[in-house]
Amino acid sequence: MLRVIEKYPFLVPSLAVIVYLLAIPVDIMEIDSAQYAGMARELIERNDYLHFYDRGVEYLDKPPLIFWISAFFYKIFGVNEFAFKLPSILFSIGGIYAVYRFTLLYYDRQTATMAAAILATTQGYFHFNNDVRTDTYLTNAVIMSVWMLAEFLKTPRWYWWVSGFFMMGIAMLAKGPMGLVAPALALSTHFVLTRSWKDFFRWQWLAGLGIILIVLTPMMIGLYEQFDSQPAKWVNGRQAVSGLRFFFWEQSFGRITGENVWKNDTGPFFFVHNLAWSFLPWSLPLVFALVMFILGFYSKKTGFQLPARNEWMSMGGFLLPFIALSTSHYKLPHYIYVVFPFAAVIAADWMVQVFKSKQLKGVLAAQGVVLLACWVFAGLIFVWFFPLNNPLLVLVAFTGLGVCIYGLSKADLTVFDRFMVVSLSSVLAVNVLLALHFYPSILAYQAPGVIAKKFDTLDTKVEHVYHLHLSGRAMDFYSKKVIPEISINQIDSLVQLQKQIYIHTNDKGLQQLKEKGYQARVVLSADNYSITLLSMNFGNPSTRASTLDKHYLVVLP
Repeated sequence: MLRVIEKYPFLVPSLAVIVYLLAIPVDIMEIDSAQYAGMARELIERNDYLHFYDRGVEYLDKPPLIFWISAFFYKIFGVNEFAFKLPSILFSIGGIYAVYRFTLLYYDRQTATMAAAILATTQGYFHFNNDVRTDTYLTNAVIMSVWMLAEFLKTPRWYWWVSGFFMMGIAMLAKGPMGLVAPALALSTHFVLTRSWKDFFRWQWLAGLGIILIVLTPMMIGLYEQFDSQPAKWVNGRQAVSGLRFFFWEQSFGRITGENVWKNDTGPFFFVHNLAWSFLPWSLPLVFALVMFILGFYSKKTGFQLPARNEWMSMGGFLLPFIALSTSHYKLPHYIYVVFPFAAVIAADWMVQVFKSKQLKGVLAAQGVVLLACWVFAGLIFVWFFPLNNPLLVLVAFTGLGVCIYGLSKADLTVFDRFMVVSLSSVLAVNVLLALHFYPSILAYQAPGVIAKKFDTLDTKVEHVYHLHLSGRAMDFYSKKVIPEISINQIDSLVQLQKQIYIHTNDKGLQQLKEKGYQARVVLSADNYSITLLSMNFGNPSTRASTLDKHYLVVLP
């Protein structure tokens, strides 16, 4: 197996990319992805690419890269899932290639091939190429920057230097200062622990900040014009907000200092358990690699010492951002994806070393337990929660499970081959089933998107539509409209102004309309569930109905 993937280093990543592509037709998910997709469409509608609005309201939160790229692809392919998800996949291909090339600089071809295969097949990469976030672009731009600057350190050619800092600028356009901090932490760790003090004082680092500044200039002009030059303006419930300060400080570092208004105080170990599932099926190798790294600080012969490593960028790029992000007052699971490329290098290095020393048998047993547990959970999903009814998908399920069991039981294969067979067959098969069956099944309960797709079936064209007591970002995207949120007190004036309006609402809204004396006629309805917050009660067909609420599209008068 190792010889095969070493001979064809992009075989496994190519299979993973095919699975990413299978998820493209899946509906765009609430809340973040649907919001970003809708805002990119609004950008085109306004024909203003420097100032950002969300449903017509001044927007100051995420940097503009995801909006610019999505708008560019909309211009080429139209406003659809393909145009929104394709650039994310292209960035991921770049990130996977960057991991391969970076690892090849410091390790052998086997380790480089493994690192690329691991990164491409982590559950997090499958997930964020379907539910696209800003972290997709940040993660891949960061590792591309680190690879290019590592190339520059090895062979100081100008194009590696320029491209490395250019990608650092792109990473900042994706998600703010973390795009600079993560590569800086990776490189600084390497300089300190290899005692390459002269590398700290290269003139190219200061000059590189100029390259970053050039990349950021369009965004900074827009922020200044939209916010800094208009201190009387209210945004996010505050007045005299500096857009430039928000981008360079508050949006990222403010979450650590507590200055940022967003807080959920999830605790310092939030990312530990999130990494455990999102780095599957390679979580165990990563844990073992980190444990061995810690144990390597001490030996009976030499006492305390620095463990030997080919490079320290991967360890610094993993541990330091992980610790920094864990101190944040506001955390979401996808924030940790930025360390995945470095984690892939760490896990690959350990796996190849252990394989060469033929000590992988115990790890195989542990991996088998983890993967069989994953298959049990997959069985719950595809047999009980949302039963498979497509014969081809049933075949995929049995093939994946069969190959996994074969790999665990086939004693004449090498331990490494068995480890790779069980891991890859499981993750690829399960994610094919998720892309082609599970996601479409749960998205049938994303009511805003379901209703919006039926607008064209109505007798009259849906011109003026509003949200009442609901948000429904997917409705904006699939209707290709900016749909404002309104209160019940605004309806009188809207009806007088527009004669006929459509309202997307829930049971509370329907009751209020009746109390106000409106003859609201329901023209469309759908069951709704917040699909990013899955629960056993929703999965269980016998209790699912109790978790659903009804969404309506009503017409007035």
